[in-house]
Amino acid sequence: MHTCSGFRAFSWLLFSLLIVVANVARAQDADAGGLHGDASADAKPVGRTITLSDFGAEDLAYLSIPSTPPTLGIVLVPDAYGMDDFTKLEADRLASLGYLVVVVDIYNGHQTTDPGEIANRVANMETASVMKTIDAGIRVFHESPKFRVDHVVVMGWGNGARYVFQTARENKGLDGAIMFYGPVETNVEKIGKFSAPICAVYPDNDPVTTHETVQVFEHMMKDAGNDFSAWFIAAGSGWSNPASRNYNAVEDKEAWKVAMPFLVRIGAEPVKPKKDSIIDKAKDKWKSLFH
Repeated sequence: MHTCSGFRAFSWLLFSLLIVVANVARAQDADAGGLHGDASADAKPVGRTITLSDFGAEDLAYLSIPSTPPTLGIVLVPDAYGMDDFTKLEADRLASLGYLVVVVDIYNGHQTTDPGEIANRVANMETASVMKTIDAGIRVFHESPKFRVDHVVVMGWGNGARYVFQTARENKGLDGAIMFYGPVETNVEKIGKFSAPICAVYPDNDPVTTHETVQVFEHMMKDAGNDFSAWFIAAGSGWSNPASRNYNAVEDKEAWKVAMPFLVRIGAEPVKPKKDSIIDKAKDKWKSLFH
């Protein structure tokens, strides 16, 4: 940011310090009570259903707006249950902490708790369509004149976390990603270099995604030069969602004690300098002709 006077520079410095202090306070509150602590009566978010048609997809999304100006936007990707009440509630709780949140509906409005339907849904999802929807959610925060923010994090559970991982690998407009009981990649050739840091929280009681498998994955990610951290929760996959047979409210709070400091870290990082577009460079060159 260019400043016009010493006073403006001092004001900006003071504002930045206040943001950092506020973020630290959020982290302390989250550590004390987790995401599920009581929100202030003055911090009730505003939730609404929106369309993503202006951002490249024809899907619906749920937007939760905090009562204070946010510096970080979160794109939530639901598990295979769909964009259910649980996911919207999580969006509202994050918004009550000061974050701007969009829940993208990658299931075309369908919701279910039937294991057979869930398995069939996951097996028949079109990756290109899902990625288009998630990218549209990210574009809301980059392109919307009303809801643009400095930093964007994508977060998801289970099947949604699988697409969060892919988004983190392919989308260069991200500042971070969070996966709850997400995937692991054991093929070193498919790891690659990620432009954004990733925080992953895994179940310690999963017979498929074992502790040892996660550790191998973490080492591979770090060996590839990625900012990746894996954590374990004493529960099974699906600990967050009450619709899951493995739902565990106590361990869910423990998981958020990992996720919240990550969000605070991303929100407090300096804004990446914006690269001038070809048009901007042409304007600068044109102006230089008259100076």
